[in-house]
Amino acid sequence: MVPKRGKPCKQEDRTKNPGEKRVAFLAWLEATSLAEYVRVSIYGYPAAIAAHSIGLAVMVGPVLMLDLRLLGWFKGIPYSSLSRILAVAWIGFAINFLSGAALFAAQAVSYVTNVPFLIKIALVLLGAVSAAQQQAVISREADSWGTTGVPSSVTIVAIVSIIFWVGAIVTGRLIAYL
Repeated sequence: MVPKRGKPCKQEDRTKNPGEKRVAFLAWLEATSLAEYVRVSIYGYPAAIAAHSIGLAVMVGPVLMLDLRLLGWFKGIPYSSLSRILAVAWIGFAINFLSGAALFAAQAVSYVTNVPFLIKIALVLLGAVSAAQQQAVISREADSWGTTGVPSSVTIVAIVSIIFWVGAIVTGRLIAYL
């Protein structure tokens, strides 16, 4: 560790292993004003969980509509309009990121060992990557699908995307119970 302003490093800082440093960071995170507010305020947790639920609906709703359209449902809706609505979905993702960070901060030490939480985070990241990929493909190629149909690779990603998002929702609910 590099000393700050010419002060020597504390001995315990130099001897901490990376795991201890991570736990110390998570404990610090739990001690922040935001984490304390979410944990103990009458409004903190309800506001964070409400924002998280709204963000979930705003993100996952349009993504699932797009995925179902790619699987042949809602044939009257043009692909291009669904691609545009995904811009709104990314606002939901941002709401979820911010509200999720607040919820995480309130119980950071316990969440990093909570299996449903870890699975949820992995599924959310995979779902976001698949949504971004689908959005890019639709913007580039959807106009040509009128005659040839949706490519099988896009259909497969749509199915996997549904699995990611439904899995993220289910594991998110399980965090409180397992």
